[in-house]
Amino acid sequence: MKEHVNAVIDWAKNQKVRGCITGSALLGYFEGQDVDIFVYDEKSLNKLLYAMEYNPMFQMLDPLEQWKYDRYMNKNNDTFYKFGLLTIKFTYNTCIDVNVILKKGKTNIFSVLSSFDMDIICKGHDIQTGEFLDLSENLPNKAATFNKWNTAFHGAELWEASRVLRQLGRCFKYYKRGYNTDAVVKKYIEIIDDIQTTENIFSSEKFDEKLKTKKIVSEGVKKICLEWLESHSITDAEINTLNELVKQL
Repeated sequence: MKEHVNAVIDWAKNQKVRGCITGSALLGYFEGQDVDIFVYDEKSLNKLLYAMEYNPMFQMLDPLEQWKYDRYMNKNNDTFYKFGLLTIKFTYNTCIDVNVILKKGKTNIFSVLSSFDMDIICKGHDIQTGEFLDLSENLPNKAATFNKWNTAFHGAELWEASRVLRQLGRCFKYYKRGYNTDAVVKKYIEIIDDIQTTENIFSSEKFDEKLKTKKIVSEGVKKICLEWLESHSITDAEINTLNELVKQL
């Protein structure tokens, strides 16, 4: 499988688009690895999608991804215009998932990498310039810390903190891949504590109800984090519970 991952990376490097190759594919091979390609504008997105569609090595095996692709390419109707984010997944040679991502405001490699949560994945190859950027702290023993270039980790406001917490599950995934993610989980707990101490400064009963819900939900997320720091194990059921809780934040 490693050779297939490398083949995707080499192919992407030769595309005439503005974007970067990022994510776990640059950390060394492991089972189930995929490749992330961020593009900086819609023109680059369209060029890359067409190149993949007409390359027999790329397939679209997931019906949901096909539906998203058709809505974007044929109906000019997709979530990017509503929410500023579009992801479409192809599969290379039926075995390697390749995620093409366009995110509003991510117009260069630094803006992409600085939006990630863990420093270990803050590495990328810019396709147009051919340059490699590494924002990680390169800590020993495969230890991870939170991405200090991500401003959301520095005094995030309530709504921003809720969005940041949606990346929490990655900590447990990368621990299973051999990385020490304790420091990142502890940072997420700090963010949860900030939510717990947030007060309603608005004269709004609706906001007060939402704040109460966020505090209750985030307390449940914190409990899972604390238990994981003790045992460094988490069941599939707990992962599902975590995902459902995070959706409510």
